[in-house]
Amino acid sequence: MSYSIAFKETTRGLFATWRMFLRDPRAASLFENSHAGALRSYWAAVVILPVYMLVTSIEYAVPSESYANFGKLVEHSGLLSATLAEFCVYTLCWFVAWPLVVDRIAPYLDCGENFFRYVAAYNWMHVPYVLIGMLFWAGKMSGVIHDSNNFAATLTLLGVLWTYHWFVLRHALGLNGGYAAMLVALEFVVITMLKEMILNTAM
Repeated sequence: MSYSIAFKETTRGLFATWRMFLRDPRAASLFENSHAGALRSYWAAVVILPVYMLVTSIEYAVPSESYANFGKLVEHSGLLSATLAEFCVYTLCWFVAWPLVVDRIAPYLDCGENFFRYVAAYNWMHVPYVLIGMLFWAGKMSGVIHDSNNFAATLTLLGVLWTYHWFVLRHALGLNGGYAAMLVALEFVVITMLKEMILNTAM
C-alpha cells in the first residue's frame, strides 16, 4: 500500500476541491473513500506550504501591530519559538485536530462509512482556504481593506469559508444541513481554541 502521491492524483484532488468550492456535489465522488486515500490527501499540506511560507516570510520582514502575524510573534518570542508555534498551528490546527474529532463524532451521526472521503476532501479544502486567506491578507497589507471595513471584510471571509466547509460536510461526509452547520461551528471553536493555546504558549 503506497502513501506517496502521483501527479494525476494531485491534480484530481485540486480539481475536486475547486469543483466543490463551486458547489458541485458530484465532485465529492472524486475523493477516494479509503484509509490510504485519506492519508495521501495530507500531501495537500505540501502543495500549499510554499504559499504559507511566502506569507510568513513577508510578515517576518514587515511586522504589523494591527493584526496577529508571524513577524510580531518573532519580535515577542524569538525566531525559534515563533517558528515552532507556526509549525504546530500549520500541522495540528489545519490537518490533525479536526479529523480526530470527527473520527469520534461520525459514528454517532451514522456517517462513519464516509469518514475517509471527508478527511481527503477536508485536507484538499485547505488549498482554496489558504488562497482566499492570502487575498484577504494582501488586502490588509496593501490597505485595500481599510480598518474601518475590517469587521465586514472578516465576516464576509468567514462566511465564504464556513459555507464551503458546510457544503463539504454535506456531500463528502453525508450529513444533513443542520448537523453540517453544527460541525462547522464546532470546528471553528476547536481550531480557534487550539490556535490560541499554541500561540499563548509561544508568547
